[in-house]
Amino acid sequence: MVRTHPEPPFTVIVMLKIFPNFKSGFLRVVASFSMKVVKSIHNHPRQNAKFSASELHKIGGKLREKDNLEESLTYETLALVKFIKNKDYKNVVDTLQARFLTWKHMFLLSKDIVILELAKKDAQASLSIAERLKIKNIYSKCYFRMGEACMLADNYEDAMSYYSKALHFFKGSLSEKGDYRYHLGVALYRSGKKDEGYKTMLNGLSEIEEGKGRVDSFLYNVWKTGCLMRMAEMLKTDKPAKAREYIRLAENIINKDKRMVIRKRQLKEIKRTF
Repeated sequence: MVRTHPEPPFTVIVMLKIFPNFKSGFLRVVASFSMKVVKSIHNHPRQNAKFSASELHKIGGKLREKDNLEESLTYETLALVKFIKNKDYKNVVDTLQARFLTWKHMFLLSKDIVILELAKKDAQASLSIAERLKIKNIYSKCYFRMGEACMLADNYEDAMSYYSKALHFFKGSLSEKGDYRYHLGVALYRSGKKDEGYKTMLNGLSEIEEGKGRVDSFLYNVWKTGCLMRMAEMLKTDKPAKAREYIRLAENIINKDKRMVIRKRQLKEIKRTF
């Protein structure tokens, strides 16, 4: 019998060679994910073949926003393979970053160190490929994802460095620049530079609001509520009244936008801490 796809154990063996210090936890996560990807390819070959890499990538993003994280990983990985085959390396980098976002959400839910390592590796790979191939127009986003990866690991000093580099190379919309800036503010605040951090977060919020009319409404709502909720988290001890105000503002936006599935879950989690 001719095998039409690699067996999941092979994937597990290769990944264990890359991360030799991880045992059962790593094996469990990689084996489960490998099985999902292989089953998707094996059980729906025609369905997967009819989609282009860009279509698979788009489906993965939509699934992530619906909080369907495992299925999102499957489609993002299928898209990654097709982009590599097409030698579309800019989109390889973009897909690695999209997959990082999915790993990030999974880590925030599970606090599983194995998932954190997988997230970090995708962020690192996206930056390494962009730098090696000199895809300079995506440096900013690569540095930003590295900043996020550092924040997941509570490495605030490196996060500040990466966020600063992301802002230095940034060439996008003003609202998105505000998103980048408030993330820098969170890193500053968590590192102990509270006054500078809060001021930077407020500046980021102002940029997000000022650029509202020039970006997609969903992205605008994601960036603004993200900033408001992070400020609430930072200030809940130092300025509790202000923190509750930020929660109220974020909740008003989230309740009016049915697309904000992940934000709705995150809001519930934050409100439980107050």
